[in-house]
Amino acid sequence: MPRIAAEAGLGKDGRDAERVTTTLTRTQKAELDRLAKAQGVKVAWLVRRAVERFLEESAGGPMLPLDLKGGEDAKR
Repeated sequence: MPRIAAEAGLGKDGRDAERVTTTLTRTQKAELDRLAKAQGVKVAWLVRRAVERFLEESAGGPMLPLDLKGGEDAKR
């Protein structure tokens, strides 16, 4: 019998996920809010994409464009 995402410990986007908490300056948070609103996406989406890009750069992997217009999970 297949397990549902919540039972399998998967995140909302269907991938194995863990929550991370961080502290930003007020200026950083305000800029993220501004960018998210301008692009019609959630701040969390911007942060996930930025982390993905950083990790790819650090690993020397392919650079995929940071799609600020939003992807499938942009409105979550």
